[in-house]
Amino acid sequence: MRPTPARILRRRVAQLDAAADLTVDTEARLRHFTSVMTGWTEPEMTALAGGPAALAPSEVEEADELADSCLLLGRLARDQECLVRGPLDRTRQHWIGTSPHELMPHRRPAPDREHFTAPGGDPGPPSTKPFRLGLYTSTARRDGPGMWRMYLDLGSSLHPRPWQTWELPVTDPAADVLGIGGASDWAAFVGRYPLVRGDDVYPDWAKAARDFAGVHMTLRAIVAAQGFRVPVADGLAAAPFWDIESVLWLRWCFSAPRLVEITPPDAPP
Repeated sequence: MRPTPARILRRRVAQLDAAADLTVDTEARLRHFTSVMTGWTEPEMTALAGGPAALAPSEVEEADELADSCLLLGRLARDQECLVRGPLDRTRQHWIGTSPHELMPHRRPAPDREHFTAPGGDPGPPSTKPFRLGLYTSTARRDGPGMWRMYLDLGSSLHPRPWQTWELPVTDPAADVLGIGGASDWAAFVGRYPLVRGDDVYPDWAKAARDFAGVHMTLRAIVAAQGFRVPVADGLAAAPFWDIESVLWLRWCFSAPRLVEITPPDAPP
């Protein structure tokens, strides 16, 4: 018998709450979240569900409720509510440039408006998390880097050092950011901007950019929605895999990017 989405989500929450001590500092909690959620990959979800994992209409709200039962999220929300549910803290956005890789030889070490891929260009194939459109940031902790740096610290051959961490102040007062606070919000977003491809519905990021400067995926949404197809008016939305709190910026909204750290090639992991 295939496990239900609720059973899969309870297993996920149990892993998140299995930290040795949920009362440790925020950095340790965020690192634990990152290490757990990066393991919830598409192959892992398919294996657990016995096929593509999907939420029924009646299960979308239940997924958000199960995310609310996560003790780790509750602890994080006490100090970092903006990461867990939003709203976005526009003063603490970090972008990290990594070195070129053979699969991505055109990477640049610094954010550059001139080379910002704006809607209207080639967005690449449909995706729930596109990488040929826009620019990603994550919210820095008050006393250190954010979750994107924690993800890099886990180790990945796709992101060789040196790494350059840049602070990107969001100074455009008209930069409206859509917060995704749960599976319900993700379904509403894809349903509002649908791009149908075969049996899947993706977000139409170019259309979303007409209304929003960025889309903020919170930790609560990641817990509730990662790996699940959700029902929308045009079918089933493709499963999102964001892993960590992030913002996809669809317009350039920054002034005076500031380099805050360089992690050299020989730095310890």
